[in-house]
Amino acid sequence: MALVQDWPRHGQWWLGRITPDAYRAVDDATAADTIHSWASQHGDVPEQLESRLRQEIYTPIRTATSRYVLGQLPEDAFHDYGPIHIDYHELVLIDRSAATLTLLVAADD
Repeated sequence: MALVQDWPRHGQWWLGRITPDAYRAVDDATAADTIHSWASQHGDVPEQLESRLRQEIYTPIRTATSRYVLGQLPEDAFHDYGPIHIDYHELVLIDRSAATLTLLVAADD
């Protein structure tokens, strides 16, 4: 059994290297395209999954009042086994009218 160190990691990066400045505002089309491109990168998405994505991902993206994507971090922000992630996308959705904050992560792990 491998022991994983109890160091603060998030996705590919050391948690301490992710700051609010690492996120950039995007519009709903850009946010939805990020997820769609990730989901369909290996072929067509089955209709049942596409329906779930519309309901649970694309609708909250569209109705959010603000959307942010985690941008590119410097090379030294990768933690010791972070580079095993090839495809990682993180979006933060804020819906002020519903008083919600949603973190969406699309990753290859």
